Amino acid sequence: MRFFFFGLLSDPDVLELVIDRAAPRRPFPAARLHDRRLHRVENETFPMLVEAPGEIVSGVIVDGLTEADLARIEFFESVEYEHRSIDVELLSGQWIAARAFAATARAAPATEPWTVEAWRLRHKAKDLREARIWMSLYGIMGIEEADRFWDAVLEDGRSPADAVRELLAEPRRARRP
Repeated sequence: MRFFFFGLLSDPDVLELVIDRAAPRRPFPAARLHDRRLHRVENETFPMLVEAPGEIVSGVIVDGLTEADLARIEFFESVEYEHRSIDVELLSGQWIAARAFAATARAAPATEPWTVEAWRLRHKAKDLREARIWMSLYGIMGIEEADRFWDAVLEDGRSPADAVRELLAEPRRARRP
């Protein structure tokens, strides 16, 4: 399965945390998606694609993902994204088909652009910690349930790490195979 990643999943540390194994076939080939730009999602540190004629989004191609990887990636992307078929251009000029995660109606763009370089400097360490906590819910809850749980924890002003630790300590919360 071939994907074009342009945001957090284009970072090998995030991808490996999410799929819970070494990333397939590194280094990732660079690619470009035409007529789009990246903006930060409102109130978040991650990006979304926005239509922008004449502009280009840089990203990477990741091949060799399994169905199990895709299930984990879909959980990570939660309710804000869904994958779609797109055509991207490799740096060689060759065009290829890939899948990419596009924002759903639940995500709204902020006004400022997003770059992976700025994210790595400002937010990567915190987002890796949060991703580790979020992914600990994989196999315990479905995406919608996990999203409601996370929102309720944040709304209550609780620490997601503490809330997940308490949840996982409950005997009824065994991991699904």
